[in-house]
Amino acid sequence: MLRTKLFWAFITVVLIVGLLSAVIGIRMIRSRLVEEAQTRVTLDLGSAWAVSHAKLDEVQTIVKLVSAKKQIVDAGSSKTWDDAELQSRLEVTRTSFKLDFLTLVDPQGKVVMRTAPPYAKGDYRSADPAVSAALHGDTIAGFRVMGQGELQKEGDGLAELALLKLDDTKYARPSSKSEEARGLVMIAAAPVREGTQILGAMYGGVLLNRNNALVDRIQEIVFKKENYQGRPSGTATMFLGDCRIATTVRLANGNRALGTRASREVSDRVLDNAVSWIGRAFVVNDWYLSAYDPIRDLDGNVAGMLYVGILEKPFTDIGRSLVLRYAILLLVGVAVAVWFAFVMSGRIAAPIHRLVEATKLMHQGQRPDPLPIRSSCLEVERLVEAFNEMTVTLHEREDRLKAAKAELEQANESLKAINRNYMETLGFVSHELKNPLSTMMNYVYLLKGSFIGPVTEKQQRAVTVLEANTKRLVEMVRHYLNLSRIENRELQPMLGRVALVEEVVQPLLDTMMPEIEAQHLVLDNRLTPDIVLHADANMLREVFENLISNAVKYGRAGGPLALSATRVDGFYRFVVRNEGEGIPTDKQGKAFQKFTRFNTQTIRHQKGTGLGLFITRAIVEAHGGTIEVESHPNEWTEFRFTLPAEV
Repeated sequence: MLRTKLFWAFITVVLIVGLLSAVIGIRMIRSRLVEEAQTRVTLDLGSAWAVSHAKLDEVQTIVKLVSAKKQIVDAGSSKTWDDAELQSRLEVTRTSFKLDFLTLVDPQGKVVMRTAPPYAKGDYRSADPAVSAALHGDTIAGFRVMGQGELQKEGDGLAELALLKLDDTKYARPSSKSEEARGLVMIAAAPVREGTQILGAMYGGVLLNRNNALVDRIQEIVFKKENYQGRPSGTATMFLGDCRIATTVRLANGNRALGTRASREVSDRVLDNAVSWIGRAFVVNDWYLSAYDPIRDLDGNVAGMLYVGILEKPFTDIGRSLVLRYAILLLVGVAVAVWFAFVMSGRIAAPIHRLVEATKLMHQGQRPDPLPIRSSCLEVERLVEAFNEMTVTLHEREDRLKAAKAELEQANESLKAINRNYMETLGFVSHELKNPLSTMMNYVYLLKGSFIGPVTEKQQRAVTVLEANTKRLVEMVRHYLNLSRIENRELQPMLGRVALVEEVVQPLLDTMMPEIEAQHLVLDNRLTPDIVLHADANMLREVFENLISNAVKYGRAGGPLALSATRVDGFYRFVVRNEGEGIPTDKQGKAFQKFTRFNTQTIRHQKGTGLGLFITRAIVEAHGGTIEVESHPNEWTEFRFTLPAEV
């Protein structure tokens, strides 16, 4: 029956389209959720590192400032380290700044004073990479693993605080160890010097075992107070090896999961191969979308891991909810399509069926009554109308009937031609889409392969693109973190003595020299080693990096890049000058506003955050200085700013 055939033809098309839509839609929903979650957790890991580095910088700053105190320099100069009053003052300093240990060594690396009971001394620490660097005149900070004996010497209770019973954690690597007695510490060391003479060194640090304040701070900053079904949605952990030594992950009884261990696949990748892990991982008692980075000690060895993760369950629940809604919507759509197919097949088949019956009557020599013209299909209506006219004029207008037949045949051929063209166009578009889709899939495969195996030369180019974009993201995160500090009024410089050229400018120029040479710029550095500022060294690096980087990017190839300074009334007035396209006169007043970008021929393919100069001005003003810009378009640009000199 025609109606049945039409109905099942419609139903087949609807079911095929519906099934394809369901498969593609569900995959897109799940893929998008996982992609968004992994992007977020990758950014969260960067934020966690920012918090950790901020703590490490704090320890370094404390040790550096204390090592420069006059009493310590005098003691080193006179070799009178055994001073009870000095030891008492240093102990107060250590406890005030919440350091777990603070120790002095002589030029040979022999411990001459510890500031925590049992006040052990006489042992040699010159083999410690931090102490060795300090005795050679460098200030250094980083992570280090200390054994139980070292911890006992540095302070009472540190060895007991570090000791953790290992938990037989699900999916962890088999281990014969039942406890972790070592400690992971943030350590910083600085030389004690008088002029150019090294009188000794000071080192200090914080034990990270059971130091939950740091991971709590990471969780608070990165994940706020987000909860899901009464549980924190995000967690953070510091690992020594594969053992959790500080964590916000909780056991079923509510206690912190100290002593539990990372899963085998994470440990194999991060600890053994020193490669970051981004993906799904089992954490103590649940699945998380997680990110792990190796923590390297001062010798460059992998000592542990930094982890952040988001519960997978909220995303799976959201995914199920979206899939369910999508399925319901699709089922409703299919039901409507089935109903529509049933109605349309009937409305198309009914007039055709009446035409068949009328034709039978004509074959029998009878003249049928005119057929009703109304139908759901324009072509069928025309066919019925033509049929009625044909029956009325069959005998009188045979020639006209032939002409009408010819016209109908021509119309039929046109419809066939249109249909052929449509099918050819559809085939062409499908063919043309196949190659781009295949290319996209191949690149996805290549990108994934770079995480799990050797990288070919072709894959290396893709990895290079990813690396360049990652650097830009790091710059963006850094700028947005600074922007957040500025907006929250948290930009407070940690003031101290800064030898500008040695500590800031020269290391920065060494780093940027490949870019300077690539632009063929002529560096004219008139900054002298005797420039000493009363400022925050880290913030100064941000200022000089932003301004010198801009000068390199906007500078005319082969032109000069000049750095100079003059002292005026307790301040140094610095000038960074380059030749090039410059800044348009009407835009110079907006140079230090947020999100300001200058589109020039020099850097038309580069896009920044538009925050560098805004952050630079905020840092300069936080030090009590001022900054301004003057530019002659197509000639030169000068940034002039002031910073306080060391009194």
